Amino acid sequence: MTTGTEAKIRAMLLPILEREALSLYDMELVLRPGNSLLRIFIDRPGGVSLSHCEMVSNHLSTLLDVDDPFSSPYLLEVSSPGLTRKLTKHEHFVKSVGNYAKVTFKKSFNGPTEAKGDLELNTDGRFRLAVDGGKTIEFGFEDVAHAKLDIKP
Repeated sequence: MTTGTEAKIRAMLLPILEREALSLYDMELVLRPGNSLLRIFIDRPGGVSLSHCEMVSNHLSTLLDVDDPFSSPYLLEVSSPGLTRKLTKHEHFVKSVGNYAKVTFKKSFNGPTEAKGDLELNTDGRFRLAVDGGKTIEFGFEDVAHAKLDIKP
């Protein structure tokens, strides 16, 4: 669910990212009295450099100073989602097919509570984790409590 503040920030951010051939991986907005937190995770094929993060931070900060959507001071963080990035959206799973992932399942899932393996996509749109021993665990995005890419042992 996107709040009005998130939508306003996204509208400011997307032209900056498009101009630099970057994409918005995720955004976290924590509105708190006294000090809000805005985390922007940017991505691009080949990875994101520190200069990309600095450029986006500087441009967005200027826009936020002019059209301040916050009622109190805020902290802005811009970074890459990293190698062990969280998978919080269906599209994150789709883009991560072929990578090694750690998935914690919801209590209602009829299977293990947690598993690590190579992420695969079924033809029916569901996902599989190819775990050790040649076994696979099939699941849907709705079965996931938490997930992230991991470094393959």
